[in-house]
Amino acid sequence: MNKWFISDTHFSHANIIRYAGRPFQSVDEMNEKLIEHWNAHIEPQDTVFFLGDFGLGPTDFLASLCSTLHGQKICIRGNHDGTPAKMHTIGFTLVLESAFIKIGRHQVELVHIPSQPAPSHFQLHGHVHEKRPNKLIDRQLNLSVEVWEYKPVSEKTIMAILDRADSSSVIASNIS
Repeated sequence: MNKWFISDTHFSHANIIRYAGRPFQSVDEMNEKLIEHWNAHIEPQDTVFFLGDFGLGPTDFLASLCSTLHGQKICIRGNHDGTPAKMHTIGFTLVLESAFIKIGRHQVELVHIPSQPAPSHFQLHGHVHEKRPNKLIDRQLNLSVEVWEYKPVSEKTIMAILDRADSSSVIASNIS
């Protein structure tokens, strides 16, 4: 069982294509590519931490779409998601506003909207789409799909990024 992280799929949200400069000609093309990338990486027994803004449309449509996606899905609600009850109905086994988890040796906060100012701990977030193209800024890692080629990100990849960032800050503090 592997752990995966992804944010801001915005399934069936036509305006997001223009708003975030997504390289799709239509909502159908975007939905198909997001589903394809999701299922190419994630196995049915894997855990997916979804960091908000799943999709737009009727609940039954989103539930049908979600049922095609592999993995046990945990939702950190975004500003475009519905109530916790709606997100459960769509297909998320657990719906939270935020959470702390351990990734390797790091205690990491999962949120949709990044905190301002940045916290002293690592934070995984979405919400900012391509407007924060550098993946890691001030201990905050942007998991919006635009930054990750519309693919989920593995725990192993995140751990390597956090380990590198931690090593850099230790080196920087030793130089000071």
